[in-house]
Amino acid sequence: MLLVENEEHQQEEQIQHYEMLEGEMLVDAVPPTMRPYAGAAGFIRPKWDADTSVWTEAANEEEIAAWEAEHPATELSEREPTAEERLTALEGAMLAMMGVRTDV
Repeated sequence: MLLVENEEHQQEEQIQHYEMLEGEMLVDAVPPTMRPYAGAAGFIRPKWDADTSVWTEAANEEEIAAWEAEHPATELSEREPTAEERLTALEGAMLAMMGVRTDV
């Protein structure tokens, strides 16, 4: 998306390097969460519902079952990290970005 100046010297949004197909539309929304593996939260084939302004799952039950068979959960992906584990990892990443050494 690019802001350009039109003939009336007003700014307008213009899509670059893509021509919208019949039935497509731009959606000003947070992108949907894609499902990384079987059993996880998220969408396999997200579809925007313009009436309710929410993302919905466009895949049917058979497509979901086939996708989950191809993307099984691993041992590591089955357990969600605890809040404490997430906080510790986040603190470590922030300190590393700031260049703070914690090993001294």
